[in-house]
Amino acid sequence: MPEHELTLPPPGLAGQTPVRATTALPLLVRLAIVGGRPAVLAAALALSAPGEYRLALLAGWDWPFALIMPGVLSLYASVAAAIAGSLPKGSTERRQANAGALIALTLAMTAQVFSHLIEAGYADKSPGVVIAVSAVPPLVAAHTLHLTAAATRQNGLTAPPVFVSPPMTPPVEAVEQEDQEPVHSPVDEPEVTEQPEPVEEPEKTQEPPTQRERIDLVIRALYDALGNRRPATRHMTEALEEAQLPSSEGTARESRKRVEAAEPHLKTLPSALAA
Repeated sequence: MPEHELTLPPPGLAGQTPVRATTALPLLVRLAIVGGRPAVLAAALALSAPGEYRLALLAGWDWPFALIMPGVLSLYASVAAAIAGSLPKGSTERRQANAGALIALTLAMTAQVFSHLIEAGYADKSPGVVIAVSAVPPLVAAHTLHLTAAATRQNGLTAPPVFVSPPMTPPVEAVEQEDQEPVHSPVDEPEVTEQPEPVEEPEKTQEPPTQRERIDLVIRALYDALGNRRPATRHMTEALEEAQLPSSEGTARESRKRVEAAEPHLKTLPSALAA
């Protein structure tokens, strides 16, 4: 028979009935818990892997990606069950996690059954099977994140509160004030300060336009002189010659480009040659 140990109460609780400690488990039971559960889980995953792998191949995945399907289904069911078991009993999060674990287990079992039915020739590959298997990865990812969020939220709600004691300040003794005669301080007259005279800045002399600016002014004036029409090359060269400015065709065209870049609507005017 297993031995029971008595736990003595703390010194502050002397005189109360001692609390009976939990019964120590036998060695074989402890070994089964420590090593048996991982072994059973590994064996179950190994038996589930071939069917889930073949089901992924039937759905159209290449073999490197089909190897991941056992981890998506069987491990997903195991993780969902572990998260559900870690939540407090009776909580809303635990009920949601239990429902999710049941859905995960049903999904993994259904995949196994369909895979073996197809392999045994009792069922055929159909579009419904392909659609269902193809939808497994995103559904598993979304539901796993939902379960993790529920567990995190529940852990935050059940965290032990931290009590912070307010700082103790020593009492301030009232100091008796003796009646003192009011002291009249002389009123200082406001000092009159002279405002500095504003400094007038010298007017800036306007610099004359450069030769390039003068050329652009001549070309811009042609649009108005021609009645809102776009000047041709000969119009521009003649106007530049009259203004005694460089009048080559290249200079005229470059100036027209600058003027129309500054005012894009001028480029849409009809040509003066068509008048």
